[in-house]
Amino acid sequence: MSKQILVVEDEPAIQDILQFALKGAGYEVLLAHDGREALEHMQTVIPDLILLDLMMPGMNGHCFIKELDHRGMRSTIPIIVLSAFASVEDLKQMHVCTYLPKPFSMKTLLEKVHHCVRSPLPQAWKG
Repeated sequence: MSKQILVVEDEPAIQDILQFALKGAGYEVLLAHDGREALEHMQTVIPDLILLDLMMPGMNGHCFIKELDHRGMRSTIPIIVLSAFASVEDLKQMHVCTYLPKPFSMKTLLEKVHHCVRSPLPQAWKG
């Protein structure tokens, strides 16, 4: 069974590119335009990994992570943050698997995805 990845990204073009690359690498992909829509998906499916943009209208990435913490789901799902606007201190406090600054290469993204879905639990941020 292939791993499921939830892409939380508000830009349709970026969603399309990520979906194409991830499906091509054998992953199942769920798409959400903001944190609220991602939480709706998670009522029925718990993904193996979340790719998360931070700057989104509606529920942004920071609020989404806080809500996962509140629901007790944060420690079971690795998260990769994809953002052009993230400070090192913010990332360390979020305890994400890793971070990719936008723009990023698909090769690097797929390497990070592969690493994080193979890890049994999210690790502290590595940079």
